[in-house]
This record gives sequence, C-alpha cells and structure tokens, in this order.
Amino acid sequence: MLLVAAFFGLSQTSPGLRVTFQTPFTYSSPGELYLWLGHTLLLVPAGALLGLALMPAVSAPLAGLWRRVEAMDARERRAALLLLGGAAFVVARLGRFFFLRDFPVTDDEVSARFGGQVLASGHVLTPLLNPPLAQPGLFLYARDGLVSSFEWLGLQATWALSEWTGTGSLVFSLVAAVPVMTVAWVATRRLGPAWGGVAAALVLVSPMAAMLSMTTHGHLLSRAALAVAVVAFLRAEERGVRGWAVLGLVSGVAFLCRPFESLFFLAPFYLDLLWRMARRQLAAGPCVGGLALGWLLPVVAFLAFNHAVTGDALLPARVSMYTFPAQLTEQDGTLLQRFGANTSYNALMLAVWFLGPLGVALVALGAAWDRLTVLLSLAVLSLLGLGLFHDNHGIHAVGPIHYSECAPALALVAVHGLKRAVDFVRRASVSARPLLLATGGALAVGLGIFDTHHALALREQSAIHEAVATYLRDAGLGRAVVLAPQYQVVWKRVPEFRRVGSWVLEWPPPPPDASDDVLVLHDGPGHFEKLRERFPDRRFFRLKPGRAPEPWRIVPAETSAADAAPVPPGYPAPVPSAKQAAP
Repeated sequence: MLLVAAFFGLSQTSPGLRVTFQTPFTYSSPGELYLWLGHTLLLVPAGALLGLALMPAVSAPLAGLWRRVEAMDARERRAALLLLGGAAFVVARLGRFFFLRDFPVTDDEVSARFGGQVLASGHVLTPLLNPPLAQPGLFLYARDGLVSSFEWLGLQATWALSEWTGTGSLVFSLVAAVPVMTVAWVATRRLGPAWGGVAAALVLVSPMAAMLSMTTHGHLLSRAALAVAVVAFLRAEERGVRGWAVLGLVSGVAFLCRPFESLFFLAPFYLDLLWRMARRQLAAGPCVGGLALGWLLPVVAFLAFNHAVTGDALLPARVSMYTFPAQLTEQDGTLLQRFGANTSYNALMLAVWFLGPLGVALVALGAAWDRLTVLLSLAVLSLLGLGLFHDNHGIHAVGPIHYSECAPALALVAVHGLKRAVDFVRRASVSARPLLLATGGALAVGLGIFDTHHALALREQSAIHEAVATYLRDAGLGRAVVLAPQYQVVWKRVPEFRRVGSWVLEWPPPPPDASDDVLVLHDGPGHFEKLRERFPDRRFFRLKPGRAPEPWRIVPAETSAADAAPVPPGYPAPVPSAKQAAP
C-alpha cells in the first residue's frame, strides 16, 4: 500500500504525473515518463505483494473457479466466449463515451468519417468547395475539383455502413470485441478453457489494446481481421480449400484496412506455408487455390477503388503525392535514423504499452513454445521492420498506434509464457499459486491504475473538443456558415488547452450534402463572397479571438477582405492533379 501511495505521491513532484499530447510524435512529457517509471518500479511490485498477501483468502475460491472453468462443456465454452466478447464491447463503448466523449483522437478519424459519408452518398469523390482553401480537414485527397478522404477503403466502407445505419461509432465498438474472443478461442484450444480466460484478460488489461478500442481508427479493424486470420490459419488445413479461402479473405480484409501493416504482419505465416509446400508437408493445390480465391474480392475492390479515386488502379490516394491539404513527402533520413526514431522507438513503446515489464518477461518465455508462437513473434518483429521503410513514427496516445495489430499476437505469446513458468514451478514440486497470484496482482494493480490514469488524460484532451463544440452549439446560430481560422489556432487560445494538447488539429469537413446546421469553413480573403454564392440560404458569421475571460467571439460576417482571417502559415494550397497541371 505504501508503494501505491508513493506512486500517487509522484503527482506532487515537479513534472507530476500529467500526460499531455504534444508534437513531435516521439515526444513524451515528463509526467508521462514518471507514469511509466512509477508503474514499473512501484505499481508492479505493489501488485505482486498484494497478490501474495491475499493468497490465503482468495487461493481456494480461485482454484475452485479454475477447476470449474476447465470442466465446462462445449455449450458453456461458447457462452463464455460470447460473454467475454460482450464484456469487451461494453468496456469499449463506455470508454468511448466517458473518456473520449465520443470525439476523435486524431484527424485520421475525422478524414475517414468524411470518406464514409462520401461513399454513403453513392460516390467516391464529392465537389471541392470554392475557394478550395475554405475546405477544412486534414488528410484529404483532391483531384479535378473533387475531394474525399485519403484513407483506405476498409475504414471508409466501415464508416459508410455506420452512416447508412445511423449507428455512429457502434460498429467500431463491436469490432473491438473480436480480438478478445479470438485470443480466448486460440488459447482455449491449445491450453484449456481457463488459460483462454487468462489470455482474454491480458488483452482486456493491455493499455494499448484498451485505449485503441475506444477509438474509430483503421488499426482497430485490421487488428480484428488479423486476429481472425490467426484463427483461420490454425483451421485452414483441416478444412481444405474452404479453409484456405477464409484465410485469404480475412487477410484481404485486413489489407483493405491497413495494407502495409497487414502484409508485414502476415509475411511470416505465408512464408511458413511456402516452406511447408516446398517440403511437401502441405498440399499446394488446395492451399494456393483457396488463398487466391479468398484474396480475389479484396484485391479487386482495392484496385477498383483506387482507379475510381485517383484514376490509377495501382495508386492509392494514401500514397499519392496529390493529397490535400497535407502532402506526403519522400522518405527522409538515413536507415540508421529510421531504425532509431521509428523501429527502436516503437519497440520501446510496445514494451511499455503492451503489459509493461511483466509482458516483456512473459513474451520472452513464450516466444519459442511452438511453431505458432514463433510465427506470432516473427510477425511482431516483421512489423517493427516496417519502420525501416518509412519515417512516420506514429503517436503513442493510444499506445504505439502503428503497431496496434501486435496486441492479440503478444497476448497469445504471453499466455504461453505464463503457462511455461507455471509448468516449470510445478516440475520443481512447488505450488504455482504464489506465482499466479503475484502475476495477477501485478497486472491488475499496475495496469488497472495505468489504464485509468491514461484514460483520464484522454478525457482531459477530449474536453477541448467538447468545449469548442458546445460553444458553437449554444451560440444559437441556426442554419449558418462560420468562417474560422484553423481548428488548432482556435483551441490553443485557451492556455489550459494548449498545455494539454491534442492530435485533432483541423475542423471536420462538411458532409457532402452540407446537411449540418452549422458548417465551419476556413476564413480567408474573398472566402465570404464566394461561399455566399454556394450557400445563399445560410447566415454567415466569423469566429474571432475574444478577450479574457472569453477566448472566442462570433460576429456577423463582413464583406471586407481586410477582416478575413489570413491563411494559417504553412497551410498549403491544394495540389492539382497531374491532369490539371499538364499544359
């Protein structure tokens, strides 16, 4: 208890325990570093000691529960699996609304939703505003006077489904339950039902798994699809062509959501299949035929969507040079720099965010259990190797976001590591209960506090967006257009918001049908006159800096260009397509 109290006492130090969200990607605030150190050096041993202290009281009931779970029949196991999935869904849903207040964490989510709205309207691109600089939103793609999201098809299609059904982020919360269920199923099949429950618990308490589950990121979808792909890999051989086709299909679904991460993660599994076919341990015909059949639909959809958006089937909008307003640049830095600032940085983030130091130890113990754990470990290493080929380090606000797909794989390896430790203790004729209770206590106390503390930091970040949204909603503007500076310029007017920080830097683009009562567009010279022609039935206002204690004020729009807000520095004009740029 003293160690737990000491952890919270760190809030009184100079950096405190405050988590902030600041640039650049690889920056960690001093309070965040204190949180990580306090978790490792204070909370983990505190939880282990607490588990040992409670052993006389909880050992017998937990042992009885373990035996009861191990004795479950097939029907009970299915019910338990659904119960675990339901618990994961509820946790994700509550986290979404309480900690994130149903706001995005990054501009990627805003862009993806806009792409889903465009798809739901029956198009892949929608007319760009005139003037183009009035169009808000980061990570958009513009071509021939049309615009949409530059996000991958899988994520946009999911948002389109949400728009059609009017369910918002509900689909993403449902998807968040999939890795918990798949990990439990695999561990149950290999180690027994009780170990399946342990594996599911590892996913539920992992900070990187829990935080991502509250969001609407594409990694949430690829993480679920790759977890299902592991299940399909285990069952494919026994089901023949149909099994291989399922593996190909779910692999393709993951590819549609996050192509590069999915390919690098799956590479060890597909290389294993090639090796086994070369050694005649696996029938090549059914395997290759089934995989080709399963991949066919996702690949066709991928190529057709690219062609419809960029005009080139092999050129996705995400990797096109013609993105609006943020341009992708050529990869910079040396190989050594990318290794350090990308691969090394994210390896450290995985160590911190998966399960902390206990997770590192358990993964090390379980990595070489058998072929599957070796392949899962190689998949994680392969994904880390992807960092050598690009310079986008990724944020760690919800764990190392570009490595979110690793959480289910690491949980499966870790549960095998814990099983190996228990078997070793038992072979030494020593009770395994102290080991299990100390480990459980360390995970429950350490990660319980870690998860809650960081989630509350995300709630503090989401207060920024709630404050701006509430201000606009309560202004009573009716059907209106608000001409405003860039979003981050607005919320940074509040000193406290500036200290907390956020990765949402731009206003959301207006929906294709401009159905929102209040449309927030960029201000600039001449914007008012041109936009008034586009929206003649709306009132026009300007959002301007206020005077203390009010950070903002809304005034009726004026026709004078001198009063228009200047274009934010460093905010580029839309890049013309190759067709537009041609003489």
